[in-house]
Amino acid sequence: MNIKNNPPRRTAIIWMGIMVVGLFIIFLPGIIGLDGFDGGFALSCLGGFIAIMAIIAIVIYLQMAGILDRITKKENILVYWKYTPEEWKQYTEEEHKEDATGRRDLFLLITIISVFVGIIFWLMVRDNPLVIIGVVLGIVAITGIAAWASGLANYRNNKRNLGEVFISLDGAYLNRQLHVWKGIGNKLEGITFEESFKPQPRIIIDYSSPARGSRNFYTARIPVPPGQEELAQRVVADITSVHLMK
Repeated sequence: MNIKNNPPRRTAIIWMGIMVVGLFIIFLPGIIGLDGFDGGFALSCLGGFIAIMAIIAIVIYLQMAGILDRITKKENILVYWKYTPEEWKQYTEEEHKEDATGRRDLFLLITIISVFVGIIFWLMVRDNPLVIIGVVLGIVAITGIAAWASGLANYRNNKRNLGEVFISLDGAYLNRQLHVWKGIGNKLEGITFEESFKPQPRIIIDYSSPARGSRNFYTARIPVPPGQEELAQRVVADITSVHLMK
């Protein structure tokens, strides 16, 4: 698979560029003659931090790119489905509605937590209430914009591209979105087949990835084409037997 058709590899290349910028910033004080005690050390530390974060991202995205290559080459593929325009339109609208609900609930939760933490902090310091309010509103605004922008990007991607999905034992590639539940620290949390779901049956896959001190949780909702219900059940059974019955 080329770079254009492998989003994780393209992202890894972008991070390589960021790494180069970080390395340049490390040596920038020496290039411009900035003394370490006049900000040179701080600038170099910032560059080092950027470079380290970029290296970590490069490793992760290159691993994801390799996983995607194996999936699209149909290595250990359980099923490949390509949807009709009508089937994909139904999925796109239902997914957008469900995704928007989840993002709204998460935004409300973060808002409540931010306000609560802001109140606790103000009770502790009893000073600069306008600054605290500004910080809380800033967090809420950034969270809201990020949730709206990412949801809109997913919706536009689904409307722009006719859907297809590759499902393997360890991951799925659903319309240019890679879901991995084995490798890079990811873990399958659960998988079900909702045969009676309307407007179309679907496979629900819940998985998690490592985060600082916890895990981030994700859900992939994969529509099942008409007449493929029995195959969908076998897919769920195969993935369950490998990842959840140990």
